[in-house]
Amino acid sequence: MALVPMALVRVPFLSRLCTATLTTLVLCASASAPLQAQPLGSPQGQGSGSTPQVSDDLGDLRPLTQDSSLLSLEGGQKLMTSAAAALERKDYNTAEKDLQNARVAFNQMSNFYQQLFNLFLGIDSRVADRQRIQAVEAAQLRDEAAYRLALVHLAKNEPELTVPLLIQVVRSQNPVSSLGQQAHQQLFDLGFIDNPVPLRSTGSAADLTAPTPGTTIPSPDTRPLAQPSNVLNLQAGKKLMEEASTALSGRNYAVTVQKLQEARQIFNQLSNFYQDLSSAFRGIYTDISETQRQRAIEAALLRDEAAYQLALVHRVQNQAELAVPLLIQILQSQDPSSTMGQQAYQQLFELGFVDAPYQWNGLTGVR
Repeated sequence: MALVPMALVRVPFLSRLCTATLTTLVLCASASAPLQAQPLGSPQGQGSGSTPQVSDDLGDLRPLTQDSSLLSLEGGQKLMTSAAAALERKDYNTAEKDLQNARVAFNQMSNFYQQLFNLFLGIDSRVADRQRIQAVEAAQLRDEAAYRLALVHLAKNEPELTVPLLIQVVRSQNPVSSLGQQAHQQLFDLGFIDNPVPLRSTGSAADLTAPTPGTTIPSPDTRPLAQPSNVLNLQAGKKLMEEASTALSGRNYAVTVQKLQEARQIFNQLSNFYQDLSSAFRGIYTDISETQRQRAIEAALLRDEAAYQLALVHRVQNQAELAVPLLIQILQSQDPSSTMGQQAYQQLFELGFVDAPYQWNGLTGVR
């Protein structure tokens, strides 16, 4: 769009009034405007190639550097300090809220810095490296907030909320780090895993409360998550399946469906947790990784058994549209060559969802 030249025409009668009014407005604006950092650009009297500078006379007044912002490390650390004070007076609800907010804020910042690092990688190594450092710092603070939040849930006797946080810390921190070993110790003390924390290397120091390496399983096992009554336990899921079988014998299909759904959810959650731990310890502590992998497989098998029984109940209720998704999930999890996979496919055939009969004979491509 072309610029149109404009001429200023001064009206004699209004000139003095306009000049006075304009002067007054400028003075008022100067008196009431907030102090701001210098704009980015070449300082007066310097060449255009000068590095942008921010005035140090008035301090750093950028909003996201203040501890009042949740998108600043200072703001998150302020929440953690507030949570620590709440814990001292045993105000667990306030501590939980502050730590949750701090964890969310640190996680968000870590992701943002990581995205900036990826964008500047190969373009400006100085800027990229700074973003990487900030991403790591924010992630470390996020994991510390998660660990302390887990301890709050533990103090409130909520182990089912404690375990996911501790597993996330182990995965993020690496099992050989101070914070990772502390999270491992808590999982052991709760009874979620049976592998005690290996001895730490000489000279390593804990940032928070140090775990007790080499602890053995108490006899009898009184750890909370080792009890069958706890929902984060394979025995709890098996008990629900037994209750479902009893309800099915009495043709109480509503209760049967409810119990099987609950059991399937428990087994699925446990399988994911054990798999996460197996991945975290892989290549570091092989025995722990293998133990968790086997438990993940066991939980997954029980989950698929619950899903198969649930599909049969839906079929009895003439709800084929609810049975089909479960049967396909079993095939994806178990593989068509397994016994349960073959049973699931047979159900699909009998329901009329597939037309080709199938029976595994031990050779690929043979029916």
